[in-house]
Amino acid sequence: MRFTFRKGLKTNTECLRGPVGEPSVQTVAFLGADYPGVVFDLKVAEGDPIVAGQILCVDRRRTEVAFVASAAGRVRRIRLGARRRLESIEIACEGEAYRSFDAGPAAQGSDSLRELLLQSGAWAGFRTRPFGHVPDPSGRPHAIFVTATDTNPLAPDPVAVLAPQRELFQRGAEALLHLTDGPVYICQPDSAPLVPAQDRMRVVTFSGPHPSGLPGTHIHHVIPASRQRSVWQIGYQDVAAIGHLLNTGRIMARRVLSVGGAGLADSALVCAPLGAKLSDLVHGRGNADAAQLLSGSILSGQRVEYLRRHDLQVTVTRRDPPESLARTFWQRQLDRIRTPQTGATLPLEGFERVFPLDLLPVPILRALAVGDVETAERLGCLELLEDDLALLSHLCPSGSDYGMLLRRTLDILAQEQAA
Repeated sequence: MRFTFRKGLKTNTECLRGPVGEPSVQTVAFLGADYPGVVFDLKVAEGDPIVAGQILCVDRRRTEVAFVASAAGRVRRIRLGARRRLESIEIACEGEAYRSFDAGPAAQGSDSLRELLLQSGAWAGFRTRPFGHVPDPSGRPHAIFVTATDTNPLAPDPVAVLAPQRELFQRGAEALLHLTDGPVYICQPDSAPLVPAQDRMRVVTFSGPHPSGLPGTHIHHVIPASRQRSVWQIGYQDVAAIGHLLNTGRIMARRVLSVGGAGLADSALVCAPLGAKLSDLVHGRGNADAAQLLSGSILSGQRVEYLRRHDLQVTVTRRDPPESLARTFWQRQLDRIRTPQTGATLPLEGFERVFPLDLLPVPILRALAVGDVETAERLGCLELLEDDLALLSHLCPSGSDYGMLLRRTLDILAQEQAA
């Protein structure tokens, strides 16, 4: 199966290839915001020594779902937000100690494989559609989508990254067949198949401008998600990590990331643990004080201190220059007026040109902006996650963060379904 898209944002930047560096990462963090819908139950305290693969916390409602440390060291700080919700667990990296898992029984059946993925934290690499949650441990999706293509500017080249990990990737992909009765789709660029196609293992190629490389685009055109039809998505490096876990009994918590942007002279690939501190990843590559660090691409990245769970990019942008102090009296008064978080949605023709899904972008954005949950669902918002709307947020002159508005709507719909 092959798809070629004309709609999208055309850029002259190709995926990054080349040698992979290994920066010295001093601190990593587990971020609660990476897992919407989860209420965490802590299993560690500040000051505790930990090893890579050790359980940091579990889902209070589904205690089988474990979240593990990506590096060995000591718990430096646990941050709690409103209503004592977990914001982050910061770990000062020390040593190379790791926890070993018994991967032998996982080859014998789906139940043992699920137990291994849950205990090792690999289960957290999956996301469901609709809602973008960590899947239920007993769930069986209609299909699983492996995203092995990336059209974000300055993204790592998945084919080049997987070249030395081809056997691990294939074993991980074959293991996914035990988690569903439906097909496993390997979504890749138009190149040689990354795995041999078989009965339920299907290779689908996608080409065209961004966002042709996003999971939402793939799922929409192959098997759209709905309340009645749940599908799971997972990244290509997470699949290779499952293969590594099955081969060695150890987690592979390091990922190949791209580091680049206008704030750096040269872009590069680095290998770093999940949740690495962004400043550690760019240390020695430029003037960090004169730059802003984003976890993610220039289109969807967020200004955070640590790498988000599903991001494979660090974007370095130039810091905005300070405004002139010579401002008039009325300009200073206008600055004191509170402005809304989001502005009015402006119907632009550009939305239609860059949105490759067979949905109506402007009506969906309007429904999200005014909080019309029923209309947003009727127009197809259950097929979307935050990254699907990042390009529209980037283009809209209103300054609205449609990803944030979508997450608010999805949370409401998920609560209604659970009730």
